Amino acid sequence: SRNLDRAEDADKYIKEALRYLDGLTDREKYSTRGFYYRMIADNAQCVKEYGELAARYPADVVAYNQRAICLKSLHRVREATDEMRQAVKILPNHVVLRTNLALFESLAGEFEAAEKETRSIPPRLFAYVALAYSQVGRGLLREAAATYEKIATLDARGASIAASGLGDIAVVEGRFSDAA
Repeated sequence: SRNLDRAEDADKYIKEALRYLDGLTDREKYSTRGFYYRMIADNAQCVKEYGELAARYPADVVAYNQRAICLKSLHRVREATDEMRQAVKILPNHVVLRTNLALFESLAGEFEAAEKETRSIPPRLFAYVALAYSQVGRGLLREAAATYEKIATLDARGASIAASGLGDIAVVEGRFSDAA
């Protein structure tokens, strides 16, 4: 429901799941509580729950992915990147995990690694975003602008992201009138 932008349904369902914790396996309990904490933005508790899940079930890629998202929200981007690397080790061909890794590498300032990762996966919105971030981070503003222009053609969400990115580039270049 959350992925479908149905926040009220997601809230209702996670609260219902919490009511049935006693009937769940330990693995399901950690996952359910972790996701609940992520939904309410208690990122420290989210990190703890998913950390326990990963410690007990080291092949659980959801634990690493979700923990990474919560670590990023706590501005612990390098740790988040390490968590994503662990997830990708387990499922090396999983495009979403590799896209998340590229995004986190860009946010962590690992721009070359991010570009390498984006170039090795099928084109998709957030892979292009990671590429644009890595290009901006390396001062390749012309290339980043071209990437944002490509992003703008993908869909409405891409157009919004591209407008913001192109505005940021305009500010960096001192073209304040183009940033609006």
